[in-house]
Amino acid sequence: MADFTAAQAAVVRIERAEEGRWDLTLISDSGVRMGHGVHLPDAASDDAEDERVAALDFVRGYGFRFEADAVVTDGPDAFWAPLLPLGSDEYPTD
Repeated sequence: MADFTAAQAAVVRIERAEEGRWDLTLISDSGVRMGHGVHLPDAASDDAEDERVAALDFVRGYGFRFEADAVVTDGPDAFWAPLLPLGSDEYPTD
């Protein structure tokens, strides 16, 4: 589990580092990198839904979630989404 609070984690950034590799990064509201992971998709399932599911699994490991409709495009191969504490079910993701 992470050693930072829900108030400190602001977004997850999803970025294609190269073909077949997506970097996943938790970034605090002050811009500090709080966690990092890599998703290596199967070529047959390397699509927006696969990326969203991988990112959601990644942030759940830190106690967060995000809403699918809150994902924002940030360039041709980069996306980000604001994070919510995992227990906040006011607006469920699925």
